[in-house]
Amino acid sequence: MAQPLLHRWYAWPYLLAPHTGALNLRDRLLPIVDSYLKAPHLHDQVISDPNRYGAPFLDPQGATLDEVREARESMVKEGQAKLRLADDIGELRDMLREKALGGPMEPLYPLVPDSLRGRVELVYDTAHRPNFRFFEALMYSSPAYERHGQCVSLTAKHSPQPFVYSSPVLPHPDRLDIHLPFDSPVWDELFAARLEPVDVPQLAQRLGVADADLPAFTALFHDVPPARHTPPAPGDVRMRYLNHATVLIETGDTSVLLDPVIGYTDDGFERHYTLEDLPRHIDTVVISHFHSDHFSLETLLQLRTRIGTIVVPRASGGSLCDPSLKSMLQALGFSDVRELAELETHHVAEHVQVTALPFVGEHADLDIRTKMVPLVQAGGRRLLFATDITPLEPALFNNIPGLTETPLDALFIGLECVGAPLNWLYGPMLEGKLSREHNNGRRLKGSNAAQADELARQLGARHVYAYAMGLEPWLKHLTGSEYDPEAEPVQQAGVLTRLSAERGITAELLRDRGERTWPAVDPAKP
Repeated sequence: MAQPLLHRWYAWPYLLAPHTGALNLRDRLLPIVDSYLKAPHLHDQVISDPNRYGAPFLDPQGATLDEVREARESMVKEGQAKLRLADDIGELRDMLREKALGGPMEPLYPLVPDSLRGRVELVYDTAHRPNFRFFEALMYSSPAYERHGQCVSLTAKHSPQPFVYSSPVLPHPDRLDIHLPFDSPVWDELFAARLEPVDVPQLAQRLGVADADLPAFTALFHDVPPARHTPPAPGDVRMRYLNHATVLIETGDTSVLLDPVIGYTDDGFERHYTLEDLPRHIDTVVISHFHSDHFSLETLLQLRTRIGTIVVPRASGGSLCDPSLKSMLQALGFSDVRELAELETHHVAEHVQVTALPFVGEHADLDIRTKMVPLVQAGGRRLLFATDITPLEPALFNNIPGLTETPLDALFIGLECVGAPLNWLYGPMLEGKLSREHNNGRRLKGSNAAQADELARQLGARHVYAYAMGLEPWLKHLTGSEYDPEAEPVQQAGVLTRLSAERGITAELLRDRGERTWPAVDPAKP
């Protein structure tokens, strides 16, 4: 396993971006650590209850109180620039609230706090309310993008992981922590060793592995070549379901991988595809949105040299709660990243393309635009990945030219119809307090069975796939969920299966190894 860490926390998307990471470090992560240091017995009591997994309580994973305290001191010391940025964002908000009353912004630029000077534009919206937007590419060249706090923690085997929003990944004798920035090309040399043999001592030297750690590093390697990936037969289109919302679409010579969050071989769970089951070259990776169960640096970093192009949704342009995936990925060392606006198409190869459709719902009604519903067309087959959408307005899809005129071969959709409240993910980025009623009412929820079935009817889907919900224990630290047959989303999957059967089509709750192959067709023929 290779876990990217930032200030000892798992590097999830809103921690990676300097500006959102600053607010999360100050207002989410450090308060959890401080709470633990004040009352460790309370945290121990909560984490012993499986039903409370995902709550903001720290799991020390065997670390002592002194070790947690030492880690906290390191977080503050290494995160000084982030903490300063968080304070400056608050100061800028206060200044604009006080002084930007409808007049020109020009006199206010000298009052912008130091860490934000030259990295923000001051603006009004059309209701004359003051705001600011980040020049995001410049944030990654600022001191708050603390590359010195980046490391990758290597372990020889899978072990239970704390929830990534609640607990740091603390040093442990079973972990080998290598302190190199994520964009270092030496990581590519390490992860290339999953496919090709390598000189281990020489690589260890390039990674800066200490002599005392060389035996542990060497033990991560073996001398058995991996099995060769077998593509589908010429003329076929193959779908493989790997994890959560991770789907691989292949023709004989082309591959498209969606939302890669992928488990490991020998992780104690034998039912799923892993990194070893991917082709050696992936033409296009598609990321639908910014949530940590769809964007995994842990997976992407290990595939960096194998990916041709990463396709991401176009960002809104510097708003605080809507970071740019393109700017982030470029800062992380990915060279070919392409943004798609709504209804734009990326041509992967002849007869293979990805089109970005609008994504509505699941983001608690915030103005977040870095999200898309990918429509993948391959060999004449049409597959729509609706991920976590809530189809609130059916007219949306009727307005997309050509979408409802040709039936879909498959619709993929999530049924997390309960969802977490707004503050669970976006709390540190919000300005001002939200009432308990509104926080609980605005949720990160997707479709229920009736909504998914109505969408399938509207689009003429011949087959419906519902994403797994807690069925993948190897991803529990990212999703925060565990399989419960009585849970409402799981119950909704059964309802969707029944509704689909009544219409003579099949619906399936994805789990384990999912695969289906279609013969390619001429898209010009009915």
